[in-house]
Amino acid sequence: MSRLLDDRVFNKETLLDSTVNLVPFFILLFFLVLFVVATPEGWQDGSYYSIYMITMIISMIWGLLHLTYATAKRV
Repeated sequence: MSRLLDDRVFNKETLLDSTVNLVPFFILLFFLVLFVVATPEGWQDGSYYSIYMITMIISMIWGLLHLTYATAKRV
């Protein structure tokens, strides 16, 4: 952790600025868990809709993490 804080990309100020993106991250994570756990017909059936929905949520999570890192790197 100290290596992460010593790096120029992630200093204290940048970490504080990046915590704003934790709210949408946890919202997306909540919907992913909700979709996997509370889907009445089940996501294991392999239907295209289930695969598409899980792929969309995971790609948004990955995009948010990538955008947060790129923004922190530029700031």
